[in-house]
Amino acid sequence: MKISNFIIGITGDCNFRCSYCYQRRTDRYLDSATAEKAVNFFSPYLAPDCNVVFSGGEPLLGLDRIKEIVRFFQAKNGRVKKRIGFSISSNGSLIDDDVLALFESNRFSVLLSFDGFAQELSKKKRSFLPTVAVLEKLLGRPEIDLETNSVFTAETVGYIAESIRFIVDLGVPSVNISFTNLPPWSATALSRLKEELGLLGEYMVPLSQKKRPVPVVNFRQTPRKKVFGCSAGKDRMFLSPDGFLWGCCLIYDYLHTRGKSHASSRYCFGGLDAFVRDHERIYPEVAENHTRFRMDRFFTSDCFCAQCEDLSDCVVCPVDTILGGSLVGKIPLWVCEIRKIEREARNRFLKRIGG
Repeated sequence: MKISNFIIGITGDCNFRCSYCYQRRTDRYLDSATAEKAVNFFSPYLAPDCNVVFSGGEPLLGLDRIKEIVRFFQAKNGRVKKRIGFSISSNGSLIDDDVLALFESNRFSVLLSFDGFAQELSKKKRSFLPTVAVLEKLLGRPEIDLETNSVFTAETVGYIAESIRFIVDLGVPSVNISFTNLPPWSATALSRLKEELGLLGEYMVPLSQKKRPVPVVNFRQTPRKKVFGCSAGKDRMFLSPDGFLWGCCLIYDYLHTRGKSHASSRYCFGGLDAFVRDHERIYPEVAENHTRFRMDRFFTSDCFCAQCEDLSDCVVCPVDTILGGSLVGKIPLWVCEIRKIEREARNRFLKRIGG
């Protein structure tokens, strides 16, 4: 067992209520004893270069717990000597000078959730300007590695180009675009997506001609093509706020939202205490269940993905397949079309810049 990404769910609580979020909010917070036990147990199993990710809900609601866990890892790492990086996903609303000092002194990577001009439609009223102010503060701290993630729905798809241009113009070096797949996307929404990504590609051409790195992650040259396989349950582990272990926080979020028990899931490694006692048996058994999370095992109602000529150039999160239906691996047709539109927009852009 070698864990490259250890994700710690600080809380299920959040101070935003994003329209596209499928998490079921709870007031549960990870307790100190469980956090310390997890750090002590997993530290020897972390890869030499590894990442500890704090997630929620909104993880900064549990700032004191985050500080405590950072101290736990630093104390433990005095003996195990791993290169541990800290990351956090946040809506940014609780980032103040105290939080910035924590991020800066520990060289955090920050993934800031910011939907651009769709922010107040899909996230929280009057949150646009405060989030921009936080972005500018983060950009002024070079020790903090900053990325943004903007989520668009079929209803907000028309805001993509102007929103991403705005974020790039602020100076954000890495900008991610994500799409929700529920409710289903209509032909009109898909057509608008194609138009918006086309406009965005045109905007980035002159930026790339100035030898700047491509700021939008979705438009970057991909590595050598190979069939995508999700690393959940293999080199990735998630500790939920209630003290259970999962291969991925998204699987936990999906099942928890639908009121399904931990015991009913073949993707749960069980409670931390039980896992510590019997991990040599539990880990390989449950990790094996995650091997089906590969594109060549996915399918749509039209065909198996293994038959698709774009198989090695396509990535669909396993949870995205569940959200659109009832079967793990069945990709809704509109999700397949979204990925196709993304690929075509990226390839047109790379051709324009000679990539």
